[in-house]
Amino acid sequence: MKVSLDRSACIGCGVCTQISPECFVLDENAGTAKVLREESDDPSVKEAESSCPVSCIRVE
Repeated sequence: MKVSLDRSACIGCGVCTQISPECFVLDENAGTAKVLREESDDPSVKEAESSCPVSCIRVE
C-alpha cells in the first residue's frame, strides 16, 4: 500500500503515530505528523487513515 499524508491539513494530534509508529512520526519542529515509510503492508496504516480526525492520511 502507498501511504501519504497532507501535512498542510494535519493538526499534529498524534493518533497516527500511536496506531502505526512504524509508518508515522511527529515532526516536533513543524508540529505535524510525517510519513516514515511510504510503502507498507502493515494493516495498522488503514486504521490510522480511518482514525485521523482531519482525514489527511491516504492509503492506496
